[in-house]
Amino acid sequence: MTPEEFPAIFTKGWALPKPGPFLDHFLPLIDANAVFIQPMFPDAHGHAEIERTFRRLFVLSPDLIAIPQRSAVQGETVYVESQCTTTMGRTSFDFAVCDRFLIRDDKIIERRSFTDPTPTLLAVFRHPSVWPRAIRSRFA
Repeated sequence: MTPEEFPAIFTKGWALPKPGPFLDHFLPLIDANAVFIQPMFPDAHGHAEIERTFRRLFVLSPDLIAIPQRSAVQGETVYVESQCTTTMGRTSFDFAVCDRFLIRDDKIIERRSFTDPTPTLLAVFRHPSVWPRAIRSRFA
């Protein structure tokens, strides 16, 4: 997988059901020593921690959808800007995410996600019915 190929691969992966097929699609593309960094979750190092992070994310937001809007590639760096939608309680909300990937030797070696976690945190706090799910996502 080249950096130029990755935006299409990213789009295909996010269209898959979560978490199983999503993880089956992405994990083989990730270097064994990769680091994933994103708000609200601890940094994840290696396959097991990265898988755990995504499983935790999908416990919190099982209906999370990310629709890539734009991408840019420069050397081994790929940026993918996405519009995300999820539901907390009975309220659906959108938020923007920009992911930066470093791809070397056909593998993702780093992902850093840039987003404002405030909309998600406010949605969780406003919907007590979601609190158990939020707590489970911390320990999934």
